[in-house]
Amino acid sequence: MNHDAQPRAAATPAAGGGAGMLQRLFEPRAIAVIGASPDASKLPGRPLAYLRRFGFAGPVYAVNPKHQRIGDSPCYPSIEALPDGVDLALIMLPAAAVGDALAACAARGIGFAIAVAGGFAEAGAREAQLALTQICVRTGTRLLGPNCVGLIRPANGVTATFSTELRRRMPRPGRVALVTQSGALGNSLLQSFNDLDIGLAAWVSTGNEADLGLLDFVEHFVGDESVRLIGLFVEGLKEGERLLPLARRARANGQAIAVLRAGRSQLGRAASVSHTGKLAGAWQVWRGAAAQAGLIELACLDDLVDLALAYETFGEPRADRAAGLGVLTISGGLGVLISDACAEHGLALPEFSATTQAALRAILPSQMAVSNPVDTALFTDEQGYATCADAVLADDGIGTLLLVLTSLAHDYEALAPWLEALGRSACARGKHVALTFLSSADQLRPETRARLLAAGVLVLPTAERVVAALGRRRATLKGGPSAREEGGRRVPDAEGRDAPVARTPAQFIAAAGLPLVPQSVCSDARAAVAFAAEVGYPVVLKVVSPDIAHKTEVGGVALDLGDRGELLAAWRQMHATLAERAPQARIEGLSVQPQVRDGVELIVGGAIDPELGRTLMIGAGGTWAEVLEDLRFLALPASRAEIGAALGQLRIAPLLDGARGRARMDVEAAIGVIERLGACFAATEWVTEVDVNPLIVRPAPGG
Repeated sequence: MNHDAQPRAAATPAAGGGAGMLQRLFEPRAIAVIGASPDASKLPGRPLAYLRRFGFAGPVYAVNPKHQRIGDSPCYPSIEALPDGVDLALIMLPAAAVGDALAACAARGIGFAIAVAGGFAEAGAREAQLALTQICVRTGTRLLGPNCVGLIRPANGVTATFSTELRRRMPRPGRVALVTQSGALGNSLLQSFNDLDIGLAAWVSTGNEADLGLLDFVEHFVGDESVRLIGLFVEGLKEGERLLPLARRARANGQAIAVLRAGRSQLGRAASVSHTGKLAGAWQVWRGAAAQAGLIELACLDDLVDLALAYETFGEPRADRAAGLGVLTISGGLGVLISDACAEHGLALPEFSATTQAALRAILPSQMAVSNPVDTALFTDEQGYATCADAVLADDGIGTLLLVLTSLAHDYEALAPWLEALGRSACARGKHVALTFLSSADQLRPETRARLLAAGVLVLPTAERVVAALGRRRATLKGGPSAREEGGRRVPDAEGRDAPVARTPAQFIAAAGLPLVPQSVCSDARAAVAFAAEVGYPVVLKVVSPDIAHKTEVGGVALDLGDRGELLAAWRQMHATLAERAPQARIEGLSVQPQVRDGVELIVGGAIDPELGRTLMIGAGGTWAEVLEDLRFLALPASRAEIGAALGQLRIAPLLDGARGRARMDVEAAIGVIERLGACFAATEWVTEVDVNPLIVRPAPGG
């Protein structure tokens, strides 16, 4: 995937729609296949064969001057000769011919095109890809690709793709939409969905994203009430600042967005002189924004498939009768591992009720514990195991029963009818049954697995995968922003009134309402002594230089100076040390400030992330900021609730709350300052970095 072309300018589409208005792309009245082949075994011949095979109801036209007809489809000599009413053109031509074909589609009034050819920015041909972008901007025709595999909409037989998986079968219609920036991984996901018979609302391979990008499709699916889970494979985002508002809309609609993000090893950023720039790593920023947006983070392809299967089998979590997981296992050790996994994924593992414990006690030997997870070991036969399962599922606090089977003790085929009946019975009560195995090598026959899935029983190879899928499914009900929480770009002052637009650094500080400690930048020691006498001792002495980012490392900070003598001694020593350690630095003077003794030091900063745009950093501050790296990142604009949640997730949060008998800090005041700073940074284009260290939060109500 490579989308190195310049960002797409706003355009009025000639026939399609803007971003998020892609209805005719997924529901075209007619489709043209440019460069179609009569040989369905070849790549240019597959889309035509798929459209006929899977029942697209509209006209399908082929364009190839070598043929008059291809099968049942009329074949036209050129794009210009096509009939009216074509909404989608699938361009199956080499890279060198794509630009002319796209321009011809636009001239013919075709609103959408898909270019599958590679050989553009991913191969170094950035100018050729930029030319495609410019055609889209100029004409309003929207392009998917190039270097993509196309799209599928199973419900209406739209198979605008050459995917090899469709040789086998079309995924059945469902409520999961997949958008992937990798064609090969997207094809593998199609295979997994077919293997497990997971329903699919739509599948899109975005490729190089010369025009339409991944977030355009997210925007479309957020507005589609038939889609409940949006699964994404992301290598990189363009216009990433759109992610948070889209996530807010999805949350308000009750939709979940799950993301498998590549590039975790991208830890660095370009060199920067600020703390913020040095501390902001790509992966850290992404993780913070994903948590803020309420995205479900995935670690691998199995996670995405497992979550989709859980949604497919159990439906949306808001319909669950209860949240708790009840576990019936035959291994105490596995029960401990399941408990650990539940804690990791935020899945409730409640104690059984007294009634449930009594029912289990009547079946199991007296030496066996009846806590959750309950270990039956091998002390009961299959009938006793079934009775235990019924007892756990009947518990009011249990919404899902997890059964662990082993071929050492269970005949899977003999148990299958009971498991089917148990799954259907649980569904009728608003509850669920999940099934896994003591050994991942133990598996059901494919036909048995299919019957159980149809009966509402979730089947996965390991208990850890079951717990992870269920935890992620339940996570869609909590955390993340709602539409009502959305932060704005309005910049309020300390009293909540709109502040004037900042045009200078001083105006920016005033607009952000940063409470500053009094200071004087002095060029001689007498002025420093006079100012210290005015504000009162103790004072802090700091070097002021545009060339020195970390003052302590060059001896440019002296703390807790208690009187005139200590200040003068520190003045002389600092000049001598700076001359030795930073001889080339431009020294504008030394700053004298009263020392604030009480409070917790934070670092707050703003930076521009290459993908997500303007972001806010909050963390433990002071001289140890880079050592501790106790940080949280938020995309802007950020709400008060999101800022408060970020502060609460810091390792130093107990200090803010008043740990070990200390006074509680004025967190609400800190949130107010951080909110104003973030809003001001989001609204002030000429400011590219902000670094406040330390922001001292004083004991409440000290501000």
